[in-house]
Amino acid sequence: MYYTDDSDSQFYGQFITYKIAKGDTLQSVSKKLNIDIQKLRRYHNMHCKLSDLIEGDFKHYSKFLILSPEKSQIESNVIIEKQVQKVIFGKDNKLPFVPRGISKEYSVKYTFEVGDKVDKMEMAVRVKWIATDKNKYHLFEIKRSLNLFIDDDEPDRMFDELGAKLVEVLFPLKIIVDEAGKWIDIYNYNEIVSRWEEKENEIFEYYKKDSKVSQELIRFIEYVLTSSDKLFEMLRSDYFLRSFFNGIHTTYRDDYFLNQEISFPIEKNVKSIFEIEQEVNPFLNDNNLIVVEQNGDYLNSVEGIDFSGKFWNGKYSAKYFLSSDSYFIENINLDCTIEYDEPIKISLIVEALKKEKAE
Repeated sequence: MYYTDDSDSQFYGQFITYKIAKGDTLQSVSKKLNIDIQKLRRYHNMHCKLSDLIEGDFKHYSKFLILSPEKSQIESNVIIEKQVQKVIFGKDNKLPFVPRGISKEYSVKYTFEVGDKVDKMEMAVRVKWIATDKNKYHLFEIKRSLNLFIDDDEPDRMFDELGAKLVEVLFPLKIIVDEAGKWIDIYNYNEIVSRWEEKENEIFEYYKKDSKVSQELIRFIEYVLTSSDKLFEMLRSDYFLRSFFNGIHTTYRDDYFLNQEISFPIEKNVKSIFEIEQEVNPFLNDNNLIVVEQNGDYLNSVEGIDFSGKFWNGKYSAKYFLSSDSYFIENINLDCTIEYDEPIKISLIVEALKKEKAE
């Protein structure tokens, strides 16, 4: 077995390498890999540390031979590997949150299952960093597409159309996010109220053929817009916003774990609480992404049971994939289930559509 210090692992982890074994020579490795000696030496010397330059042969302390990617397809019994790279943490094992300059678009797919009924929805969401203040609070703008797809079709039901109209009122949404990446407040409440005042009559006139539906929607919107707090609580039931800005950029124990209780809005108007274990893998995955996982069980109540005397099983599982450069989210896979008499399940898949860009 071969051991390397952290500096070697970090540097040579950028490349595909051959691990030099005792007794290896440049000539024997050339023969084993079926690659010309001169080509091996030239590519390695172009990328290695100065102290690891190959002259006539390997130095007595040489550990790695850097290989050209296109020359790395060799027999499977030869040990060639890309060294595992460590995640770079902040002070006290804090996973940094550094969103400055970020502007990313995501595909967001929902699957709702209640008993045997399954509904699906897909949309595009844009997340853009705007500013950071002296207290490390961040301002983000969230835009959501109007071309929602319900059950693989464009919305043709009145309820879905009303939902699209509501998107025009609520978005762009500007939110305040703390230094752990958790959403804590709405920034543009007054702007949203103004948009609603412009849209209210339009919505009512457009749907006056079914005034009961439109009136109920209008009453609901008017209620949540009576205060920023009510609007915030309503929007916290949005699966994307709740999962995306949930504070995973926090401090972890020395074993890279933490335990906490979280709520997830799997049920309408009910705070479903889960006791989870959260882990950040201290090493990047094969795609050079940081992986954060949350796994836990449903708590029926504060003491684990409800007053009806029934126990309900439930599971919460989420996996986050973050860029190793910006520490920003690239992908999310989330499943949340409660096994009631009629089971409820929410699945969420978030995928970045393009790389972040500085603005």
